[in-house]
Amino acid sequence: MHESRRAAAQQKEIYGMADLGRIGAQSYSFRKFNFEGALDQLEALGLRVMEFCAVHFPADPADPGFGRVLETLRARGVLVPGFGVEGFTADRAANRRKFELGRALGVECLTADPEPGAFCHLEELVDEFGIRIAIHNHGPGARYDKAADTLRAVDGRHPFIGACVDTGHCVRSGERPADVIAALGPRVLSVHLKDWKTGGEETILGEGDADLPGVATALRAAGFSGPVIMEYENSPDGPVADMRKGLELWNRLI
Repeated sequence: MHESRRAAAQQKEIYGMADLGRIGAQSYSFRKFNFEGALDQLEALGLRVMEFCAVHFPADPADPGFGRVLETLRARGVLVPGFGVEGFTADRAANRRKFELGRALGVECLTADPEPGAFCHLEELVDEFGIRIAIHNHGPGARYDKAADTLRAVDGRHPFIGACVDTGHCVRSGERPADVIAALGPRVLSVHLKDWKTGGEETILGEGDADLPGVATALRAAGFSGPVIMEYENSPDGPVADMRKGLELWNRLI
């Protein structure tokens, strides 16, 4: 069986369909650790799902070390539902390489910051590969800051082009994450679960203004079926203790 199909089948076997308990971590949380060290941190959290970013290996399936990455993930039983955040441009070949990486990893979606000129290629690629593009809101000043920015970008597009809602950046941008999820509805393809104090700084999950109960309720109402990915940018030298507190809260909520 092709590795991407094997990974997809394994995910379905373990998790089934929509399940807010299907939670993992963003590897950026472990950016001070190498690839193996990031996997150790994930294991310390008691999780086996990781959305990787290019901090830990390049977004290029032709990279000489990529075969070893796949071998290690398989050996350690780690599932990779997403990769990003990646930029997409009008460069068709570069866009395609990222989808080929996603296929090799068995991802469901690529979290993305696409330029307007990329969408004509992305329409073709999501259809060909069956991999979704999840536009990431990155806070004030970003290309996709507010829910309305993403809604304009996905209007009339392939249903596999949608949103990765970062709950912390929603707060930074003065929007309630639950309202953003409700506005985007079925276009919500993945979630970066993060917390933030309004007008302040990032916090441990549950200690800021993201309103996690409201987030969970909104995701259920939207029929969400994608991965929930914890991301924590504080304490980069040792984030597990703080992340565990947030994970325990989320598990109690769901």
